[in-house]
Amino acid sequence: MSRTESDDQLGFEGNVDYLGRAIRALVPQWVARRSVAVSVSVPEARYAVGDEIPITVTFENRSPFPVVVETPRQRLWAWEVDGELEASDEAYYVRNRPNAFYFRAREKKRTTVTWDGRFERTDEPSRRPADPGEYTVAAYLATGDERPRDETTVTIR
Repeated sequence: MSRTESDDQLGFEGNVDYLGRAIRALVPQWVARRSVAVSVSVPEARYAVGDEIPITVTFENRSPFPVVVETPRQRLWAWEVDGELEASDEAYYVRNRPNAFYFRAREKKRTTVTWDGRFERTDEPSRRPADPGEYTVAAYLATGDERPRDETTVTIR
């Protein structure tokens, strides 16, 4: 698995949106969450066992005003395969400090991660290729309840 193409740990530019910070106090979270659409896609529907699968995740603020989506922990968004975060059963440490995802009016944020077609396991063997079959790839904003999300299916043969 590789991180995002950007050097930014969160996968997006770190530009500060001062207007967005001001709007944060004015736009309720239920409106902000509903304003952001998530889409996830892969270039092909079928892959061979062991192929790397590029996953593109797009977040779009559909509203004509800036929004700020608050998250209960440092993680702003996540991707998973068949319900396993980053295709792993490993427990992830994420600071228990709130964070916020800023969007300008009608802004789209796009990032790409690569699933190496393997599941990481905490027991032996630690990395095993996915068995042939259908897998659900999902991405979402890490808001806790009512998380904006999308999913797609890939077939490994």
